[in-house]
Amino acid sequence: MKASLHNFEIEFDRLLRLYLGEEKLKQLHLKFSPSQEESDRISEMVNDFYKNQLEINIDNYNERIKIDRTITFSEKQLNSYKFCEFLLDLGRLCISCGKLNIASEIFKKIKKSSTNVLHQAEALLGQANILSRRGDWPRSLITLADAEILFNKIDDSFGMAKCYNLLGSIYGDQGDIEKAKNYFLKSLSNINPEKNLEMQANLSTNLGIIANIQENRNDAHKHLNNALVIYKTLDNHKCIAEVNYNIGLTFFESEDYNSALDVFDEGIEIAKNGRFISIVCLLYLAKSQILIAKGDINSASEFLDKALEISHYVGDKLTFGDLYKLKGIIERQLKNYKLSESYLLNSLRINTSLKNEMNIAETSFELGVLYEEINNSISKKSYLESALNYYKQINASQKVKAVETKLGIAVT
Repeated sequence: MKASLHNFEIEFDRLLRLYLGEEKLKQLHLKFSPSQEESDRISEMVNDFYKNQLEINIDNYNERIKIDRTITFSEKQLNSYKFCEFLLDLGRLCISCGKLNIASEIFKKIKKSSTNVLHQAEALLGQANILSRRGDWPRSLITLADAEILFNKIDDSFGMAKCYNLLGSIYGDQGDIEKAKNYFLKSLSNINPEKNLEMQANLSTNLGIIANIQENRNDAHKHLNNALVIYKTLDNHKCIAEVNYNIGLTFFESEDYNSALDVFDEGIEIAKNGRFISIVCLLYLAKSQILIAKGDINSASEFLDKALEISHYVGDKLTFGDLYKLKGIIERQLKNYKLSESYLLNSLRINTSLKNEMNIAETSFELGVLYEEINNSISKKSYLESALNYYKQINASQKVKAVETKLGIAVT
């Protein structure tokens, strides 16, 4: 993958031209040639197409140098207001490309550099977004509450809509589906759909995710396809890749594995070309799920290990739990029961620490399946009943039926 084609490079240069102009940009004299160290061992049992998908360099030291030098240069060239506007755009770009550590530093700098209420509110919103992506929901909610106060102070309804949207995402990640849905709808009521097209698409995506969790597949596809149309109109490749991921999940939940695989493969190509590292990680994880379901354990393991590497790089604690769950499933299928139990219990520990009720239920179900295989009926019953309680709570009838079948409960 050529560095010149990386989305971050393109968008970063666009920002520099927008804020500095061509002449000032030339003064930076930032020439660099990123190394292409793709040294990860890929199993010979994985086909060439999969090998190509797995080839991605997740660390680019030269990008960090360019960002640091550009911030220093821009601070001298721009007035304080324009400089903070530039930093906000740069921070959002870094989040979208999975550069959470750099983004966090940028938002902290805005907090120190600006007394403008809107800049302060947007910086807090950015920090809350980063904290939520890392699974630090208590701090994210506190930071978000501070942002809400400032947006209210200046009567910024769009800022409040962004806060409600993030609140919905946080509660959705924690498994509180109804509260998440209510916040997404509240956000929707605070925007002008024609003026705020990207936000409209983002909320359609989130409502599609909720519908899929609640097993309303038709509504899920409707919301997600509406979002896809808007993002294609806006030529937003990052969000197109994200929507592909979520559409693929709806096919996966319907056990239409071939359709899911096609959509995930399309998403991987877009995300790799755009260098959207966080989305690549999710798509690798999702593809691993499909490959497990199709019985291709060797390929599933390769995608899973690469996703684990990326998640450590971006500091995505929420994804760790999913990754360990899948590793536990793989080891169970390989009859490595002790190792499977270790991975699944690690997944449960992580999700419990994050208070992620949905993932706790999913991992509990997998533990129940494991204990059934090794004839531990007491543990099997305990974990399956735990999963059952949550699925009943969110009215996920198909999952309720699956758990009840495992428990030997007569299903009418």
